[in-house]
Amino acid sequence: MIPELKAELLLRLKSATGHLDSVRRMAENDTYCVDVMKQVAAVQGSLEAVQLILLRNHLSTCVSDAVRRGMGQEIIDELLGALRYEKSLINGHGGPASETAPKAGTSPVCSCHARSEAQS
Repeated sequence: MIPELKAELLLRLKSATGHLDSVRRMAENDTYCVDVMKQVAAVQGSLEAVQLILLRNHLSTCVSDAVRRGMGQEIIDELLGALRYEKSLINGHGGPASETAPKAGTSPVCSCHARSEAQS
C-alpha cells in the first residue's frame, strides 16, 4: 500500500472506531434516537472515506499493474464486483456490476498481490 494512503487509512479507521464506540455507549445509555442517528452517520462517513482511500490505492497500484500486463478487463470486472453494493461510490452510475464479476475471496488479478499471496 502507498505509505501516505496507509497512514490516512489508519487515521480514518481510528476515527470510525471512535464514532462506533460512541454509538455503542449511546445505545447502552438509551440516548435520544436522533442523536444516535447523527453518530451513525459519522461512522458511515468515516467508512466511506476509508473506501475512497482503498479505491485510490487500488487504482494507483493494482489496476495500473494489471493494465500494463494486458489484464485491464479482468481488473475492471474484479473492481466492479468489489464495488457492487457500495452505494456511496456507484449509486446512480450504471447499477450493479456484471454477474460475471469475480466473487470476494478470488485470487487478485494484479501481480503485486498475487506474489504476496503465493508467499503466505
